[in-house]
Amino acid sequence: MAESGGAESAVGESGSALAESVWAGIYSQQQAERGAAHYLETCSSCHSEDLRGNSNAPSLIGSSFMFLWGDRSLGDLFTSIQTLMPTNAPNSLPTRSYLDILAFIMESNGFPPGTSELVADPAFLGRIMITARSGL
Repeated sequence: MAESGGAESAVGESGSALAESVWAGIYSQQQAERGAAHYLETCSSCHSEDLRGNSNAPSLIGSSFMFLWGDRSLGDLFTSIQTLMPTNAPNSLPTRSYLDILAFIMESNGFPPGTSELVADPAFLGRIMITARSGL
């Protein structure tokens, strides 16, 4: 797996995995833009166009999002989205679409983009922590 941009600090010289955060630029702007289109087409009917959710679907931004996902890994969120969404057809989108939607959610929460795209690598995604601050 190639890691570039902010993600290379996630692996030490010995190759041991270190925790990384969503503040390290772990998705690209282009990936988030593709994700916005996928989100509007597939997710907005439940989670709303502004990602604020409704009485049946949780908000995907702000303090509500951080309450549910803060201090958990991006891998946990990716797995949840892929295996449960959309509710009428779980795991029905291409993996790349799920990754793009995840990048859009990261962008919508103010986490900065980088130069690399998110990849479907469970070990890599599992190291990236969703934190409310730039330091772990």
